[in-house]
Amino acid sequence: PALERAGAAGPSRAEAAGPKIAYRGTGAVEAIMPPPSSLHATRPVILIHHDPVPDLMNESMSMPFIVASTDLFRGLHVGDRIAFGMQVTPDALLVVTIPRLP
Repeated sequence: PALERAGAAGPSRAEAAGPKIAYRGTGAVEAIMPPPSSLHATRPVILIHHDPVPDLMNESMSMPFIVASTDLFRGLHVGDRIAFGMQVTPDALLVVTIPRLP
């Protein structure tokens, strides 16, 4: 149900041009793990202490997420406050955008 709700209104123009975002969250970077890492042999992983994610998770917590590309790690540092956008894939929630917040 939450997955269906996320796209019910259709994508914005910006989303139509870029990756389709199912969920958006905010949080702080706790670890940046290019592959291979202790969490995944072939995919980049980011550990985020995230705030509640609307329509997905009602609690704040630290969680690892698979990232679409190590390119998203450029300029990112542990402790940075970020927004992040996720796509739903058959294997996992995939982080596809990681803009830094002021």
